[in-house]
Amino acid sequence: MDHAPAPAITAFHVRTLLASPADDPVLYVDSGEAPRIEVWAAEDVNRSTVVITRQQLIDWIGDQPGDSAVHEILPDLQDMADKAVGPS
Repeated sequence: MDHAPAPAITAFHVRTLLASPADDPVLYVDSGEAPRIEVWAAEDVNRSTVVITRQQLIDWIGDQPGDSAVHEILPDLQDMADKAVGPS
């Protein structure tokens, strides 16, 4: 069965992950009827759909990255999301 690519990850998603009040937030693909990118607490998310944790993101670009740093990582995050939803 072929899988569609994941929904597009935007700078808004990255900023939402960084600002999340959850203890251990993750950016993940909600693969429901209408797939979408979401931020939620890791303990409540299927691990296989996780794109990146906040800590991984902070380790990669810092906790207050500029717009250029955020935009530079979007293609890599999109690749990670596409892999989380399965092969195309």
